[in-house]
Amino acid sequence: MQALIRTYGGIPQVAPSMRERPLDLSSALALFQRHLLTGDIHAVVCQAGVGTRTFLQALVPTKLEALQNVPFLALGPISARVLSDFGLGRVQKTRPHLWPQVAEHLLATLSRGQHAVILEYGEAMPAALVRELGAAGIRVTSLPVYHCAFPINPVPLAQAVRDVVLGGPDVLLLSRGTQLLHFLKYAERLGLQAEARAGLNRLVTVSIGPACSEAAADLGLRIDLEADPHTMTTLVRLAAEKAHSVMAQRLSRTG
Repeated sequence: MQALIRTYGGIPQVAPSMRERPLDLSSALALFQRHLLTGDIHAVVCQAGVGTRTFLQALVPTKLEALQNVPFLALGPISARVLSDFGLGRVQKTRPHLWPQVAEHLLATLSRGQHAVILEYGEAMPAALVRELGAAGIRVTSLPVYHCAFPINPVPLAQAVRDVVLGGPDVLLLSRGTQLLHFLKYAERLGLQAEARAGLNRLVTVSIGPACSEAAADLGLRIDLEADPHTMTTLVRLAAEKAHSVMAQRLSRTG
């Protein structure tokens, strides 16, 4: 079976979707620091290790000490490790790493009038999360660390969209849920979104973990297999070992 993996410049990699760019954090950090120094931050939610490190490195070093009393919620082991590297000890982790669990944690640990800051990494927090917390009187502020843009060279991405539409690959490996969103956005630019969506639903799709699977479900796409533990090694091994049988079962039902 052919997976949606290509070789670009001699290096095997998943067909690229969007590129991530760090944002200018100066104004957002200034506001964060004002809230921090007045004791008006009661939780910080960290989505990704890279974004968490970028955020902490951008803070004035003296402000890191003020963060010692702020509870952090890490959505994954990498962001938890980054927080530990910076000497921040009040870290809790949620598993699975899904937005409903984030809301559940904040509702259980914060009181009406308290304030949570969410470090965004290329993907905005769901409006439903903001509404649910707002209904409980909890204020939520987003701090975007990265944003996404189409790649400078879109040819590989355009080719990947056309491959899916034409039925070339059989297996799709997903390491981040936003990859599907970006893929479909570019397919829309090509006027092929409906065809790309149909093509994606034909593939055996293997997800790296619950957050990735949830994002796919939000887009109306099916996940066939989910890696556990949620690592790239497990993701690739699971696809190699199980994707063929999933495809065979499908063919037997349609045959």
